[in-house]
Order: sequence, then C-alpha cells, then structure tokens
Amino acid sequence: MQYIIRRKEENKRNKEAKNIFTDKKGKQWEYLTRKQFLKLPEQEQRISADMRKKDSGSANLLLRDGEVRCGLYQYKSKKRFSEKTIGYIPVLPVDNDGEVSGDPSCVRILGKSIVKAYIVPLLILCLIVGLLLGGLWYLRENEVPGLDESAIAYNVEGLENTDPTQILMPGFTGFTMEAGSTHIEHVLYNPEGNPCYFKYQIVMQDTQEVLYESGLIEPGTAIMEFDLNRTLEPGTYNVTVLALTTSIEDGESEMNRGAANTTITVE
Repeated sequence: MQYIIRRKEENKRNKEAKNIFTDKKGKQWEYLTRKQFLKLPEQEQRISADMRKKDSGSANLLLRDGEVRCGLYQYKSKKRFSEKTIGYIPVLPVDNDGEVSGDPSCVRILGKSIVKAYIVPLLILCLIVGLLLGGLWYLRENEVPGLDESAIAYNVEGLENTDPTQILMPGFTGFTMEAGSTHIEHVLYNPEGNPCYFKYQIVMQDTQEVLYESGLIEPGTAIMEFDLNRTLEPGTYNVTVLALTTSIEDGESEMNRGAANTTITVE
C-alpha cells in the first residue's frame, strides 16, 4: 500500500511555525499534534501505518512526498515500551498510478521516549543495586563477627542438646599428627541445640602455651581439621582442650566454659 500526504489549502497558506519531524535520511515531515489530530473528522482519525526515524525498508508500505519515498511500519495499537507518539501525518491511499484508492487516514509518527528508554531503566537499575546493597548490609549487620570460616554443618546422632538451659560438651580422644607437620585431622564440634558458640583452644598443660585457637563455631557445625601454631617433636604431649562459650543471643555474653584433658601424639 502506498500513501501520499494530504494537505488542506488552509495548511498551505498557514505561515505559522509548523511541527516538523526529521527522519534518519534528513527528510522533514510536517505533522499534526495530538490536539490537531483530534480536531479531524472522526472518520479521518484512523491510523493506517507507523513511521519511525529509521526507514522500514518496506517496498509495499510506502509514504510518498513527490520523489521522496519512506518505508512505513505496520500499525500496532500497542507501542514499544520505549516509544512515544510524536504526531500524525494525514494521508491518502493511492494505487500504482498515483490515483486515490481509499479513504483518508493518518500515519502515526513514533519516536524514542527519553524517560522510558533511559530514565526508567536507570531508576530500575538503581533500585536493583540499592536492594542488593541493602541485602548485603542486612546480612553483614546480622553476621556474627569472628565466625570460623572452616566450620561446616555437622551432626552426630544422639549427641544433640535437648535442654537449652544447659551446655552439652562433646568428649575427646587423643590427637595424632605427623612429625614436622602442624596439621591435625580431628573434629571440633558444637552440638546442635547448644545455646552458645564454641571457641576451642588447645593448651599445653605444663607451659600453658596455646597451640591452637579456633574462631566461633555455631551449634550444629564443626571444624574437621586444623593446624597448630607450630610443629612438635615426636612424642606424647598432655594438653587441655578448652571450649570457651559465648551466648548465641547477643554473641558477646560469656557462659560456662568446658575443659577436657587429652594428649597429642606426634609420630
């Protein structure tokens, strides 16, 4: 379908400033504002096609103005989210011979809405970033300082605290390690249901030297392996395993501590 611009005589004589839309090729198109469009007879307010800044490249849907051709787009009542209506061009349909072949209508001009194309996405991005930062802040605010990052979820069936007014202490067998190494594979556990965090210390009984200190261990988690502060010569060493406790309610209040005597065997 081809269209030609419909110009009324009074428009041709009108010397006032006109509304001009410039397409990507530099062609200027005179158009009606929304207010002017609504003053047209109701039967002429029908939209037959859309024009955008970029030519559609269509050879079947064209707007002609003398020798100038502009490829139009199929009219869709729902615009793209980022678009706005700029104005309307009154047109007449013509056949291949240039003869009028139908009723008057209008071509709608669509342009990019700065608010929808840039400001709204920017606001959405700012909102998403704000939510992410707020979430991170909330997590950080509720994160207990000093938690041991190596602790993992751990459960021993039957070793769960069912009395929140008491602290359940696990037992310890001897530790073993290789000479020249600081590494020990042994579970340091805080039973599920305890009302406190555990911080373990392994202390030499004869010198009170602290060989190891963990971070805070939550109830229901454990450290599966750890390293002493230094290597030990081959032999057996008497040590005390201390469980320093901190209330889980505020992460600060100290509670009863536990102690167990055991040995480290270096082979």
